[in-house]
Parts: sequence; C-alpha cells; structure tokens
Amino acid sequence: MKITVLGSGSAFGLPMIFNTWKDVNPQNPKNERSRASIFLEEDGKSILIDAGPELRMQINRNNIKNIDAVFITHAHYDHIGGIPDLSRATKILNHHIDIYANEGTMAGLKENFGYLFKESAEVDPEAEDLIWRVIPNKGKFVVCGLEFETTVFPHHHLNSSAFRYKNFAYVTDWQALPNDLGDFLSGLDLLIIECNNGKVPENNGHSDLGKIKEIKEKFQPKRIALSHLSWRIDYEEISKILPEGCELSYDGMVIEL
Repeated sequence: MKITVLGSGSAFGLPMIFNTWKDVNPQNPKNERSRASIFLEEDGKSILIDAGPELRMQINRNNIKNIDAVFITHAHYDHIGGIPDLSRATKILNHHIDIYANEGTMAGLKENFGYLFKESAEVDPEAEDLIWRVIPNKGKFVVCGLEFETTVFPHHHLNSSAFRYKNFAYVTDWQALPNDLGDFLSGLDLLIIECNNGKVPENNGHSDLGKIKEIKEKFQPKRIALSHLSWRIDYEEISKILPEGCELSYDGMVIEL
C-alpha cells in the first residue's frame, strides 16, 4: 500500500492569499501547503480522497497517471473545489470515475455541482463520465475489489467521513470523537489525522494537539501523521514538541505500508 499526501494544508492553504504566512517560516518548503487530500495505491488501483481546488496541480506535481475512484469526506469547498477537473479527467483517461460520498455529503455535492449530475436513466457506466455512488455513514463497502470501512466524525454543523483500509485510517476535519466509534481506530499501523489548530484549543470544528494526544493514548496507533495544518503550525517548531510516534505531514510525503 502506497499513500501520497497530495495536500497537507487547511482550508486556506499556505501561503494564504496575498502571500500571507503569519506564524510559519516561508523559507521551509514543508510549510508550503495545498488543501488536504491523499492518494492511495494498492493492487494496481488508485483511490483519491478529497478533491480540493489545487487538485490539477497536485495530480501533475506527483506525476499521477490514473484515478479509479474518489472518496469525498464532506462538502466544504477546500475538499471539493477540484471536482470539475475530474469531469475533464474522465475524457483524458478514457474511462469513468466513481465518486463515493455519504448521503449528506452527496446532497452538498449535487447542490454545488448539479450540472455534473445526470438522471439515472442517462448514466452509462461504460461512458467517460462521473458516476456518483452513495455509501453509508457507518459500515464497510467494496471499491475496485478493495474493502474499506467508513464512519463519521462531527465537524461544525455536519459530519465528515473518515475511511479505513486494512491497517491505515484517514480522518480529516473533526472536533470530537463520535460516541459509536467502535474499533475504527484500533490496531492501526498508520493514522493520518487532522490537527488544524496545533497548540491552540479552539471551538472551531477542528482538532488540536491535546486531542491528538488523547487519541494516541487511547488507541495507540504505531504511527500518526498530522495533516490539514493551518498557519498556526510551523513545521520545525511544532515537530520539536510532538509525542513519540507523531509527525507532521507535508505536500508530496509518501508512506508505504
């Protein structure tokens, strides 16, 4: 299994608009962050999780040649802004792309990109097109012959889907652990998880280092990579205070399991 962090940044990226860096060192290339997204490769299949506004540049920068399916965690702009590029991608790749999201997220996608949706009678699974597929809020589902598990984490006024494949889990945009989490985060070799706020606990729909430490103590994943990083997180400064087994992700980071 190969996982590429296409984007490690928060909703506004770094530098933010007008070349604004705030609390981070602009001389460190690991502080330059596009919007959060990852790319999972296994058994010749390619799964994209989230499609933010820099998707085209992320795909090109990492020399990605194919996408079989896309998982969308929730319908905030920084996670869906690149979806129109996927419509063009189907024509370039000469095959359809399945886009998976839970019912609530799918409603948000249809509201934002209604022109990309077709009536069910018009959908040809063999055509070069996007095919929209609803997954449960919680449970297992199979994509490209690979079995995934999903659950939802609270984020602002909505839920954000998290995904697990074998001994790897990806959690972005969360503010608290769900009550019915079960074993979703147990027995992991790798957890990539949002830590937007860094050292600052704030009631803004996101997590911080205190919450990450609680997850580490409770579930004991072998390795934790923090993502969806805001201007509050300077790579060098925060790396020095992370617990053992934790690290900051960065754009272009590759992890193989």
